[in-house]
Amino acid sequence: MEDALARARRLGYLDDAAFARVVATRRSQTHGPAVIAAELTSKGVGRDLVREALGEVSREHLVAAARRLAGRAGGADPRRVAGRLLRRGFSSDVVREALDGDVDP
Repeated sequence: MEDALARARRLGYLDDAAFARVVATRRSQTHGPAVIAAELTSKGVGRDLVREALGEVSREHLVAAARRLAGRAGGADPRRVAGRLLRRGFSSDVVREALDGDVDP
């Protein structure tokens, strides 16, 4: 009789690559790659798998997500919005593009 761990692997429940792809796709709606990478690494996903999963998230997708989050801030100071986006893990290039160059993060 196979043990529970072997059975879970066979059924695909312990697939780190699939897990990383799902997390990267979902979290990229509200967070940048730096935060997602830290989260996946803290859950024991290897760096290569993290890099591969984040590589599937396009720059355009990240810019769109950052713009959407910036839009929620209303008329807030662009520097404060940039700071929020940076803390959420978006790169300074993505933040700059999302804010249409209004601020230098």
